[in-house]
Amino acid sequence: MKHYAILCGSAPDGFTQKKINEMHDFLTSEAGGFWTEKDIAIFPNGVTEAMLSFVLERLKAEKTEQILLYICTLSPVADDDKSVWLGGEEVRKSVIESVASASSATGNPELVELVETGVFNGVQVIYDSCREFESDEETEEDEDFFSAEADVFSKSLGEIR
Repeated sequence: MKHYAILCGSAPDGFTQKKINEMHDFLTSEAGGFWTEKDIAIFPNGVTEAMLSFVLERLKAEKTEQILLYICTLSPVADDDKSVWLGGEEVRKSVIESVASASSATGNPELVELVETGVFNGVQVIYDSCREFESDEETEEDEDFFSAEADVFSKSLGEIR
């Protein structure tokens, strides 16, 4: 099964929320299903609405069967909130919900077929909150990996424009 997790946090630069790290550790553990690092994207210091929409649409286009979107804010998200704040960036919940719903497959024949056959299970969205931070201790290897990933997204975005 092709799956992907997107972990979005609200930590200040140089830090990651403790719950983001715990979710990552859970996903890569036996109990969480042994997800690989290449199947997990982490935005510890926020993400723009445009980037989040782009990543979700791209994953759907690549026929990803299941997407986990974990959003960790600084304060709890109420059902009637119209947006969430991730690292100073406002992301409208309507954008998350429209991209996340299986009904957004309308107009995309390949995705409609995947939904109808049960192959695409959709996007699972989890809202959480945490005010406990952990310092980032990146190695050069981590920086090279994230730099390479950013280049891939930049090139992909350039192809779309």
